Amino acid sequence: MKKILMVLSVVLLVVTSFAADKTLQVWAMGEEAKKLDVMAQKFMKENPGVNVEIQAIPWGSAYDKLVTGIAGNQLPDLAQMGTTWMAPFGSMGAFEELTPYLKKSTVVKQDIFFPGSWETCKLDNGVYGIPWYVDTRVMFYRTDILKQVGFDKAPQTWDELYAAAKKLAARGKGMYAVSLLYTGVFGNEFMPFVWQAGADLFDSKGNITVTDPKFVQAMEYYAKFFWEGLAPMTNEDLFQAFSSGTIPIFFSGPWMVTMLNEQAPNIKGKWAVAMMPKNKTRDSFVGGSNLVIFKSSKNKDLAWKFIEFLSKPENQLQWYKTVSSLPAVKSAWNYPEIAKDPMIKVFGDQMEEARATPNIPQWEEIANAISARMQEVIYQKTTPQKAAEALKNDIQKIMSR
Repeated sequence: MKKILMVLSVVLLVVTSFAADKTLQVWAMGEEAKKLDVMAQKFMKENPGVNVEIQAIPWGSAYDKLVTGIAGNQLPDLAQMGTTWMAPFGSMGAFEELTPYLKKSTVVKQDIFFPGSWETCKLDNGVYGIPWYVDTRVMFYRTDILKQVGFDKAPQTWDELYAAAKKLAARGKGMYAVSLLYTGVFGNEFMPFVWQAGADLFDSKGNITVTDPKFVQAMEYYAKFFWEGLAPMTNEDLFQAFSSGTIPIFFSGPWMVTMLNEQAPNIKGKWAVAMMPKNKTRDSFVGGSNLVIFKSSKNKDLAWKFIEFLSKPENQLQWYKTVSSLPAVKSAWNYPEIAKDPMIKVFGDQMEEARATPNIPQWEEIANAISARMQEVIYQKTTPQKAAEALKNDIQKIMSR
């Protein structure tokens, strides 16, 4: 009898362990968390016996939730991770390094993704995430108003943007040209101008390069829109300003297409999107979310299988149809639903010229320092050159901690 009970106990233990191995725990944020069950149901149908449990976490509390989870070793198998969060959480040693999985995969390969997006997954010479969806910033502009001041298409270069801005602001009192951030933390918005100038924060050897003349040029170019009254130094209602035409140009991501159609239907057909204006380059900022497997996961193979599932082009398309998130897999952009949408195509073109901010744990501190020094320039409390020198000192202190 005892032997039978022991056998039954072992069988029960094996069955219980097998059942646990078939349950995938996933943390997701925002709207994605609300809709991810659509993909989970499809995955479970293709993989009988698998159960996917999704915990929805508001973006506002997600950072603290992750910190607490890492500290207490209470983590899921898989999680959505904002691209700018890869470095701070990766530096805590929480993510599984994925190179062994990549070597065996026939679905997930580096070259199927946009280069800028892939860079957000690399930490310390390893790969710690896989791009899930992407976004990038482009120029939104009022086609009718630009035409009134002599521009039949969007400004293509820095010089054209400045020339158009001068004409737009000259339309009368209370008229501006472009909306740019001037307060708070705006490192992500400013960095594209740095890249477009041919500059960066660090060179290939890790040396700080913010005193390079090209970096200083970017600071001056950005600030002069405020110096000359071409951009407002007040918190305008962007939808109202764009709709009324007082601010006919701004830079934003793909989510704004839907929001404009919903909140400003009166100007439908009177606006469009275009790639960033070019100086040395026309680089923009790449964002979005990656998928990470936690080192503590007991179901890493199953988590990887779910990543492969979400990376298939047909599933990337379905996810786009579900939440309008832009595909991270380049081949998904060839589907007619995306390829024939002229506005979405611009975002795809821009993704080919989009970069990530430095994937280092200190980035948030550096972004704060950039914003603080840029505000001094915008308010003309110092010169771009002196602000760049002060910024170099700021970054040196941040990196030496």
